[in-house]
Amino acid sequence: MQRRLMIVYLSLTAVLLLATEIPLGFNLAMNNYHHLVIHQVSKAFSLASAAEATAGAPAPDDDWKTQATVYGKQEKAVVMLFDAQGRETFTTRPRTRISDSEWRRTLDSALAGESTVPLDYSFNISARPLFVAEPVLRRGKPVGAVATISPTASLRSQVAKDALILLGVALAGLLASAVVGIPLVRWSLAPARRLQEVVRRIAQGQYSVRASADRGPTELRELAEAVNGMTDRLVSVLEAQRSFVADASHQMRNPLTALRVRVEALEALVPEDGREDLAIAVSEADRLSRILDELLALANAAIADGASNAVDVRAVVEARAKALSNRAEEADVTIAVQGRGTPATCLPGALDQVLDVLLDNALGFSPRGGRVTVRIRSDDASVYVEVVDAGPGMSAHEKERATDRFWRGRQPTRRGGSGLGLAIAKALLNASGARLELDAEPHGLVARVVLPRMVPATALAGSGRTAVRPDGLAGERKPARQGSAGAAADRPEA
Repeated sequence: MQRRLMIVYLSLTAVLLLATEIPLGFNLAMNNYHHLVIHQVSKAFSLASAAEATAGAPAPDDDWKTQATVYGKQEKAVVMLFDAQGRETFTTRPRTRISDSEWRRTLDSALAGESTVPLDYSFNISARPLFVAEPVLRRGKPVGAVATISPTASLRSQVAKDALILLGVALAGLLASAVVGIPLVRWSLAPARRLQEVVRRIAQGQYSVRASADRGPTELRELAEAVNGMTDRLVSVLEAQRSFVADASHQMRNPLTALRVRVEALEALVPEDGREDLAIAVSEADRLSRILDELLALANAAIADGASNAVDVRAVVEARAKALSNRAEEADVTIAVQGRGTPATCLPGALDQVLDVLLDNALGFSPRGGRVTVRIRSDDASVYVEVVDAGPGMSAHEKERATDRFWRGRQPTRRGGSGLGLAIAKALLNASGARLELDAEPHGLVARVVLPRMVPATALAGSGRTAVRPDGLAGERKPARQGSAGAAADRPEA
């Protein structure tokens, strides 16, 4: 916005300067030309007056010749004297001929007793010489003429010099306009920048912030009032959603728990041939309870508005791998953690929940005796946590739909789930300013969590501290039969 305003402001200034200086340049050129004409006419008239005494004689006297020669040398001009019949009787530069038709007409007018003053100027680029002719009179009758041919190269040089001066003035004017205009534009845009900052903070989840609507231009005050109204409605919607999540958690969990208890209590009263249906009912009640928990987690992730905190990525990865060690032993899968820890930022507890989802998925899809690798690496701006498994992998279509809610895709026979795990992980990462990526491997998939780095390496280098170089695969750690984090990110559900 500031750049566009400056461009418009300087463009208008340039147009105004050109509209002023182009006519001024023409006026200066015309003035220079008129000064040259007046000087030449005056000198030609003086020479013509001095030639009256010798007019009609075969040749002018020595004094007149000396005067004409001196003038010709000083002005680098040609002085010519003609008798009444138009014959040349003297010239300061022999072999000079009047061949131009316009010059001939001017000379004929002078021989007829008419004084000719060339007031028209054609601005010729070739700097055509100036031809002036004055009649020589005796007792008021023409008896000859004096003509001068003067170069105009100096006139063209003066015009060019004046143009350069005007151009320099224009550039100085533009520079001065920029020096004055930049603070003026910043002052003009200050209300817009304040409103932009308020909107940015609201977008980051600071819903208590409001824009000032009591100062600035009318349009921005109206826009600030609209932003405040929109924020108020957004806060109302979020509060209503939070209330719904809390009420749903309380109102649905208790009846569901009571239902499960009563169904289990029927076990002693159900005949043997109905025990299988009873076990299915209990399993479905457990599944419904798990889906309810995941829906509440997904709703909370979607409306997360807390501030991001620094986390020790390596410590979180090791803690979650250890927490799932029993599950890994049951699945006969090994978890290996590789890479050095680098501080990153995310919402409190978000990385823990995301790794739980990814590791649970990886364990569910990895073959028995398989291996899940969690790799940690970083670059200047981001920290990467990659969970790699050796499962069946995913097609391109499956990867596109993997984070859709309730989409499960291909499932191993031992694998349950609701299809909400990756949707929850994606929502948590998006709220943290991070992202989830899924990549195919020759055997299996890679689920990559990309987190903002706590302190960019470039900032550390600029401050004189040793920058942390991107982490490579620095040895591995093998807790006893821990589950894989990599396959989970590759999976369509948790």
